[in-house]
Formats: sequence, C-alpha cells, structure tokens
Amino acid sequence: LIQAISTLLMVQLVAMVMWHQYVTKILLQRELQATNAALQQQQQALQTLAERDMLTGLYNRRKFIQIAEQELARTARMPAATSLLVVDLDHFKRINDQFGHPAGDAVLQHAATLLAGHVRSTDTVARLGGEEFIVLMPHTPTEGALALAEKLRLALRGNTLDWQGQCICVTASVGVSSACAGAH
Repeated sequence: LIQAISTLLMVQLVAMVMWHQYVTKILLQRELQATNAALQQQQQALQTLAERDMLTGLYNRRKFIQIAEQELARTARMPAATSLLVVDLDHFKRINDQFGHPAGDAVLQHAATLLAGHVRSTDTVARLGGEEFIVLMPHTPTEGALALAEKLRLALRGNTLDWQGQCICVTASVGVSSACAGAH
C-alpha cells in the first residue's frame, strides 16, 4: 500500500512537473510571438522613416532616387519615354512669413495630397525637400508630361487651403523633362 501511494505521488509529481514545463513552454512561445510581432512593427516603422517624408507622407529624395534608377534600368531593357516633373511652390517663404511655419507645413501637406491625387498609380510623387516636389512618369512622352504639369498647376491654384479661417492660395511652377525611348 505504501509503495502504491508513493508510486501514485511520484506519478502526480512527474505529471505536475511536466505540466509546469508545458505551460512554461506555451507561455514562452506566446511571448516570443509577441516580441517578433513588435519587432516586425518596429522594422516597418524604421522602413517608413527611411523612405517617407515625415511631414507629407510622400517618398523622400533618397527613395525617389532609388525608384528612378530602377525605372531608368527598366527603360534601358524595354525602351519607353519617361518624364519628370519638378513642382516648386511659388512664394513659399511669404506663406511662412505671413501665416507662420505651421501654416507652411499645412500647405506642404495640402500640396502633397493634391499632387498624389492627380497622378496615375504608376507614377511616383516625392518631396525633394523644402517646397519642391518631383513626379516620375514612366511610359509618358513629353506631351503627356506637359498635360499633367498643367493639370497639377491648375489643381494647386484652384484648391485654396483654409488655415484657421484664412484662405491660403497656393501656386506652383512646374518644370518638365522627358527622355525618349532608349535614350540616356
């Protein structure tokens, strides 16, 4: 009887130890999964910081250059016209001086939204810096680029920004450059 009781106690003790190890393993796996998920989120956040302009959400200059180099390599393999627009907001210093830098930031965000909303999904819009933006248009000859430049210029001019009860008019100058199919 004593041997049976001690065997039973030993079996229960082994079962409790095994249960404890199992629960510990499950908890550690869950903690590892949570840590991995947090690391992936942090990695995505770092990727965003490396590629995006924090004010406008557009690609930054470095990411734009990377995309442009890839597009130029593609056009070297499969020739097609490629165009660029450089959009420079007019009198931006005056906006900052008259309304303040928070208003200037709002103007940049407003312009970025308008620009991104008026291009094709295959086009790339980026902020070069300051009040300058750039648009890469694959498979777009000069005529198409000129048409888009005018469309963007009119969209900016025609959509004033309401800033704390005051209307801020935004205009831009747009430069156009095109490379013919296969030309470098």
